[in-house]
Amino acid sequence: MKYAFYPGCSYSSAAGYKESIDAVNRVLGIQFDEIPDWNCCGATVYPGVSEKDTLLLGARIFALADKEGYREIVTGCNACYTTLRKVMEKLKGNKTYVTDVNRRLSNEGLAFHEDSKIRHFLEIFVNDVPKELWNEKVKTGCENKQLDFRKINVAPYYGCQLTRPWNDLDPMDMLEKLIKKVGFTPVDHSAKTMCCGASLAVPYAKESKPLIKRIIDGVLYKKADLVTTLCPLCQFNLDNGQTEMDTAIPITYFSQIAGLALGLGPEELGLDKLLIRVNKEILHGNEK
Repeated sequence: MKYAFYPGCSYSSAAGYKESIDAVNRVLGIQFDEIPDWNCCGATVYPGVSEKDTLLLGARIFALADKEGYREIVTGCNACYTTLRKVMEKLKGNKTYVTDVNRRLSNEGLAFHEDSKIRHFLEIFVNDVPKELWNEKVKTGCENKQLDFRKINVAPYYGCQLTRPWNDLDPMDMLEKLIKKVGFTPVDHSAKTMCCGASLAVPYAKESKPLIKRIIDGVLYKKADLVTTLCPLCQFNLDNGQTEMDTAIPITYFSQIAGLALGLGPEELGLDKLLIRVNKEILHGNEK
């Protein structure tokens, strides 16, 4: 399982995301080859400034991966996934756009190919890692430390960008599938695709507070012990957004709960970097 990896701008500074993905990849035998000299994709803001330059930014990322022998790129950020998916959708079949970006990319000896593809790391976990491998590694990890996570209720939170409408996968039960695979109990709730404020949660914190509160109230109402998400911005907003609320539910990455089930330690998974810490009962999975 070897992939071209596009980290995006927020990956290395996210609370334990890189650490947990690196640790889980080692256990599962997944290899990420970071795309050399990658650039910002423009995120969700720049397309409103210049569509032409946004297409170039995205096309360059695909072209760099192609130069390394990859036609598929994996990312762990909803905004990066959505932006690159939009780029693919707009360029595919549009000879005028493709000719323009390739003319500009030719200065670096690069070329964009329309059969390139962007995938989210969650999809790799759910669709590419064999069920038998999950069963073997989770069983070994839990038995070695005598862990049982079945009584721990995990609320999945997808956010709004992965689920609207620029995607070519059906993600609406992928987190639930992973939560079950690694031995936790998924909690269904009505806020899992609601917007948390995204990049506006900092400059418009007051206006974003009701959005964050609605999500947190929704998962607490369903008796969740923790939340798991798949986007650096979503994790930060829900974690940081509780600082002025009378709530304290941990906001983890899906790779962190997967790592716990594989028997990896909290610090190895970057769980010590969360603002709201995961309590000992959860970390030890209601030890047998």
